[in-house]
Amino acid sequence: MAIADEKSNLKEAGKFGGNQKLMIVVIALLVLLIGAIGGLAYVLINGNPAQQGVAASAEQKKAKSGPPIFQKMDTFVVNLAGKDGMLLQVEMQAQLANNDAQKAFVDYMPKIRSGLILLLSSKTAEELSTPDGKVKLKAQVKKIINESMDGAGGEEPVESVLFTSFIIQAQ
Repeated sequence: MAIADEKSNLKEAGKFGGNQKLMIVVIALLVLLIGAIGGLAYVLINGNPAQQGVAASAEQKKAKSGPPIFQKMDTFVVNLAGKDGMLLQVEMQAQLANNDAQKAFVDYMPKIRSGLILLLSSKTAEELSTPDGKVKLKAQVKKIINESMDGAGGEEPVESVLFTSFIIQAQ
């Protein structure tokens, strides 16, 4: 009879082991289900971040549709720094972000011109004679214009600066 008792004990142990494995699988599935429901609730409450990014880029493209907006500045003629007595005559145009930036650009023009005259007259002919010097000057002009228009909004109103005429000559 001892053998029969051992067989029945083994069957009961096997049944319990099977039930324990089934219980672990059910708990794992419940955890996954709760996680999926939580993720779905997060997306429904906060919106899908991927869709928000697509909507934001679509709004930017919509705002930037159409031809670029350029605003011509009056010609600048300044004495360059240094003892060689060189003059700089430059004509520039600013590429603006939107129509509001164009209006602000016109409104701030006296402040912009003042800043640019100070910048241009601080340069030497040697600095401006190289392509790198001109590229650096463009970046500095853009920075000065955007700083001059600091009250014109959060984004930079000027996207780029273009030289349409650039002459360095002796007096």
